[in-house]
Amino acid sequence: MTQNEELRCPQCGANIYYTDSECLSCGAKLDEGRLAEAEPTAPLEVELGPPAGSPDYCTSPVHARPWDPAAMAVGAGFWGKLQRGWIFLKQSMIMWTRDKDLLIPSALSVVTLVAFYALCYGILRLTGVWDTIGASEDGRGLIWWVIMLPIVLIAYIITYFYTAMTVNLIDTHLRGRDARLGEAYLDALKNLGALVQLAVISTIVGVLTSAIRGKGRSTIRRVAAEAVEHAWQAATYLMLPIIIIEDSRLREAMSRARDLHSKRLSDVIVAEVGVTLVNKVISSVIVLIAVVAGVGLYLVSPALLVLAILIALALISLAMVFTAYLRTAYYTCLYLWAAAAEEAKQPVAAPEPLAAAVA
Repeated sequence: MTQNEELRCPQCGANIYYTDSECLSCGAKLDEGRLAEAEPTAPLEVELGPPAGSPDYCTSPVHARPWDPAAMAVGAGFWGKLQRGWIFLKQSMIMWTRDKDLLIPSALSVVTLVAFYALCYGILRLTGVWDTIGASEDGRGLIWWVIMLPIVLIAYIITYFYTAMTVNLIDTHLRGRDARLGEAYLDALKNLGALVQLAVISTIVGVLTSAIRGKGRSTIRRVAAEAVEHAWQAATYLMLPIIIIEDSRLREAMSRARDLHSKRLSDVIVAEVGVTLVNKVISSVIVLIAVVAGVGLYLVSPALLVLAILIALALISLAMVFTAYLRTAYYTCLYLWAAAAEEAKQPVAAPEPLAAAVA
């Protein structure tokens, strides 16, 4: 029996993988006897923190398997990717319950951005610039770009700063130490220069994708713009852990990210599809709940409209906090796995919660 042979779950008949210990479709425990003919090598145990059993031990040793992400991705399908994303979500929340500080930077990011946008809107309204932009025939003319570019740049800086704090907290937690907000803040502040440079490039990418979309509604233009945005977003979330954990400058982080990609990290990123799907599902469900709750309160009494809007905004903000934390946790774990494998020059165990999602 080889890893390339098609295997099926004896209980439900779903496709299974050579290294699976349980079926992703029905949860049945798979018989390890099917692996006997392959004579797999003895597992390598990698410990990423305190000894097993300690209260802070969140990266319990798991048996490392050869790093072959391509095999993991074959035949996964939509539901397979969604299940892996769901597994990662559950494991990430287990990690958060062990250290509540992990979610705080994401929450602060949402609150800060909302306050910043509200402040900008208020200033534009009071100065009459907002009405000037609205009355402009060309819409996004020179005035629009002069005003919006600094706003977008500052928004990126705020987002990356708090994301950097989350990266520090997750890295510290996975290494078995107490994650502290003060230390995370100082680490992000130390690398502020690289974060600002990254924000500048993201702003430029935003302008370019806006130009690609154009004023029309061309499907080809829209798909091309979304492809560029997704690729840059993935690269950004991979560079952030490199900048924070390795204290690298932006140019070094770009080179390092490119080097990790060349070592087949790009194959592993296919699992990110599952995380993206879960993020979209969570966002859609919470937005739907917010709309239903808002409409329900308004139908009960129009006087409750303000309360309905506040509840809807609170739920949507919660979804933003949740999805930002989940994406940052994924790429931080992904980087730690890639860096550990590169340093060890042999297969190593993925840190939890990633290990459970790609098992």
